[in-house]
Amino acid sequence: MTTTDFVAELRQMSEAELEQVGQQSLRSHVVAQAQVARARHAPFHGESLESFLRDPECLRHPVRLVFEFGEMAMHQFGQPDIDWRNTAEDGRVLYLRPVLRDRPDLILLAVAYLVPLINYGDVVSDEACVAYGAALLGMDEQAFYTRICALADLVGAESRLIGQAGDALPTPAAHGGRGCGCG
Repeated sequence: MTTTDFVAELRQMSEAELEQVGQQSLRSHVVAQAQVARARHAPFHGESLESFLRDPECLRHPVRLVFEFGEMAMHQFGQPDIDWRNTAEDGRVLYLRPVLRDRPDLILLAVAYLVPLINYGDVVSDEACVAYGAALLGMDEQAFYTRICALADLVGAESRLIGQAGDALPTPAAHGGRGCGCG
């Protein structure tokens, strides 16, 4: 297919179809970025995690971990925000629930899941976050998703309800989840 044909095809797509193409493209991109980060920094532990969080080839902004609630909602185990201590480098802070401070294994899971949100903002889907985290840690996506849900359950992140009481819990559709508090 030529570029001209592809552009013509895009112009004929509905808004929903365009969004799907965009999400598929973003998902492929975040997986490729995770593979680059894994090659540069794995195995992840204290020093390599710190190096990863400051690597401009892996993150658009240098990131500092803070074990406080910050602005996170009850359904979250972590929340990125602007790092007001590092405005010169457009830094970010990643607030993590304080209970994670002494759990490096869980810190790594949380960071792996939240990097796409740091890099791309609200445009990324839960599925892209799972795909990135799984690729970064060399895991199967379903296994990573299961561990993220266990992390959310462990730290007491409450599930988000959609709409009114009685509605279904949110689930990353591709993973058949139970609506854990990871999104």
